[in-house]
Amino acid sequence: MLGEKREKYLSLLLRGAAVAAGIWLCIKFILPWTAPFILAFALAAIMEPAVKAMSRKGIKRSFASGVLTIGVLGLILWLLFAAVSKGVSTATDFAKKAPELMKAVSENIKFLEEKILSFFASSPDSVEQYMKSVMEALGEALFGLPAILSQWVLDFLGKAAQKSPSTLLFAVTAGLGSYFISASFPKTTAFIEQQLPQNLRHKIRALSGELKNSMGGFFRAQLILMAISFFELLIAFFLLGVKNPAGLAAVTAVIDALPVFGTGIVLVPWSIYCLLFGEYGRALGLIICWALVNLVRSCTQAKLLGDEIGLDPLTSLASMYLGWKVWSVWGMLLFPLIFSVIRQLNDKGLIKMWKSL
Repeated sequence: MLGEKREKYLSLLLRGAAVAAGIWLCIKFILPWTAPFILAFALAAIMEPAVKAMSRKGIKRSFASGVLTIGVLGLILWLLFAAVSKGVSTATDFAKKAPELMKAVSENIKFLEEKILSFFASSPDSVEQYMKSVMEALGEALFGLPAILSQWVLDFLGKAAQKSPSTLLFAVTAGLGSYFISASFPKTTAFIEQQLPQNLRHKIRALSGELKNSMGGFFRAQLILMAISFFELLIAFFLLGVKNPAGLAAVTAVIDALPVFGTGIVLVPWSIYCLLFGEYGRALGLIICWALVNLVRSCTQAKLLGDEIGLDPLTSLASMYLGWKVWSVWGMLLFPLIFSVIRQLNDKGLIKMWKSL
């Protein structure tokens, strides 16, 4: 009896390892080769309801697909252009004001240094000397920051220039692919289905509805989390007297929803900026805001994702932690969705990793 249990646990462990290895191999080797076509298929699937609606009104599918593809790609390009233009404009304004800003920074650093050293004036000489050395090191680091940032920007631009041909090829392939797939979407999906065994085809059709619900739930959860962050930031910016609080809260909430980024990418540098220019109350308020937004998101994300994609909160939390360990922020975002898909595949009998209740 004990031997049978060990065999079951070993079989479950091996199946889990095989699935994990398959996911890793797909991400590592297959995804880079197929990414533009996966993106093209996703865009075509998103456009398909609109293409069908236009086709029912007598518009030729190829024409409807072309119009919608141009519209979607045009919107994406416009958003990218607007973001780059805003970034260049902001960088230009900052460069013009740099001498004046550095002067103000120097004065505030000197003021802070005097305050800190006066606080430690009554302490032993060793402590006072140590604090002086710390303040000198911080001052040198801050004054050397523009050079470091300039080098970082130059390195980034150099790498971007090196990758521009492959990036352009990726974009063109995905754009053209989305049109061609959309123009023949029923034939494309039928061809893919024909490559699968008959019994597997029926199971996948039954599963497709649940997968769509999971994907929809995943995006609903992200939108809800974004809305929660937006209202938290809006209240905080309003209390801190920030100009255009709604616009800044919206931009920060969108950045918070992106993988790798977060509210810290906006609020932490902003608080440092306020600290250097003597706005100590606002600097403290921004740091508190950053901590509270992250705390609320951490507390609600596992439960919300679990409810929306069909995982219990413990499984959702475990998948997020495992995703963080395997693939950092991307894994934390995607692993709950991957676990949900695996659960549905297991429940439908396409794979057998555990016994369902």
